[in-house]
Amino acid sequence: MPRVMYPHLLRAVYDEATRLIERRQIPTEIVTASATLYRSFDQQHATVNTQGVFPKQSANTALVIRDQLVDVNRFTGQSQTAGIPAWGGLYCSLQPQAIVNEICHYARANKQIPRTGHAGFPNVDATLRGKCIVRIRLMASVLAADISGHNPGAVAFLDALGRSPDVQAALRASGRSGRSIADQISESEDCSAARGIGLAAANTPWVRALKATTVRSSDRSLEETGDNLVFFGRNGEQVAGLWIDEAYLFPLRGDPIICPVEFAANT
Repeated sequence: MPRVMYPHLLRAVYDEATRLIERRQIPTEIVTASATLYRSFDQQHATVNTQGVFPKQSANTALVIRDQLVDVNRFTGQSQTAGIPAWGGLYCSLQPQAIVNEICHYARANKQIPRTGHAGFPNVDATLRGKCIVRIRLMASVLAADISGHNPGAVAFLDALGRSPDVQAALRASGRSGRSIADQISESEDCSAARGIGLAAANTPWVRALKATTVRSSDRSLEETGDNLVFFGRNGEQVAGLWIDEAYLFPLRGDPIICPVEFAANT
């Protein structure tokens, strides 16, 4: 799990990102209502009723924000810095391969999952066993800050952050000078720069989410990455405007199961 290792770097990035955002220099994208999102969780939290339906009342718990007061996610959580408010985030993937990469990344610590032989990646089929992936539809378009590799403005924004004298000084004090902000936000252990950007975007009233390229690699191709979309909010809030319409269950034994998600009795 990434964490904030350099609060002074988070502060410098947050302050500079806030200045750039106030000047409308952060790239944005309108994510349309036609977009499809994906989230995953352990199958033990997916109770299918006797009609083969995953009740929406239960499925909607996957849309609740839970990370505001912890230090475990890349773009949201505690700031570890006085005066910078914590924000929570709901992390979704915009492509199926992105959510598979995320699941496989966290499975690498589980030595009981067999490897494919490609750089020690967990076997995908074995990794998905015991998981549930829900498909989410947007009910309305949302404006997202976009620092993904697919937005040409992202490079200019990240370069502008890196040129800030305060950010450069914080990088030197962290022993990380000479490395771009793009490299900093892809760190596997430290998320100081990434969370500085995320919290600055979260604190912006006209931005509802953050789009970023997943840093998780694939055993199939270095080009097979995809994007994540992080919705900002407070602990315990269910993100509004999202509709779960289908769930994919991967039992410990047997074939995957596709379940509709509907309002139904939990029977």
